[in-house]
Amino acid sequence: MDNPKTRRPRRTNKDLRNDILNAASEVIKNEGFAKSSLMRIVNLAKVESTVFHRHFGDWEEFMDIYTRKYDYWFSDVIDSIEKNQCTEKEFRSIMHGLFDDLNSNIIMQELLKWEICDENTITKRTAQMREFNTMPLVRRFQRVFAESDVKIGSLSALLIGGVYYLILHKKLSPFSGIDVNNRDGQEEIHYAIDFFTDVIFNRIKERGIEDRIAKRLRLNGVSEDIIKDSVYLCNN
Repeated sequence: MDNPKTRRPRRTNKDLRNDILNAASEVIKNEGFAKSSLMRIVNLAKVESTVFHRHFGDWEEFMDIYTRKYDYWFSDVIDSIEKNQCTEKEFRSIMHGLFDDLNSNIIMQELLKWEICDENTITKRTAQMREFNTMPLVRRFQRVFAESDVKIGSLSALLIGGVYYLILHKKLSPFSGIDVNNRDGQEEIHYAIDFFTDVIFNRIKERGIEDRIAKRLRLNGVSEDIIKDSVYLCNN
């Protein structure tokens, strides 16, 4: 007599949750966020839709949980905020990490594509939540540059936006001769990040030198007009 068909071991709640998340990743990597759906995910995970709802609520709640879990930016930014570190080293590390993580994170690339191409409740919320979680760090860096002429918010926006575009565009063609699909292209971008970081933070150092020059000249009774001219000459 043949043995009864072996039954699949009963999955724990943790197993079910992980299977659903893994199935979602598989669907999104292959088809993108826009074409993903609850039914595709539960079919791949081999669970009933009621199990999905029990663990994650409705579709929008699931997307909130999923995007937060796989968003490269949340973990790095929140970690920096908790450490209260707004130094040149930290800025450099965040920008390098952004490029490396996004370049290898297909899920995050698909999320950004979805946000750009499809304006809906979920994409608005994921984009706004990323901005909401980033702003405390931006404000801290703004305080670092408060006594300089550096607008760190706009400069960071251009750097981050440039990284986004280079990576989302990489399957189409190189950009300005830079191909971030290969190591040489990636090293070029890391060089650029270091270059811009040096330029940005050197403005603080230059301002410190200007202040010391101005203070010494004032102590020697030099007029403000001459002080302004002297500081100008130091920078040109």
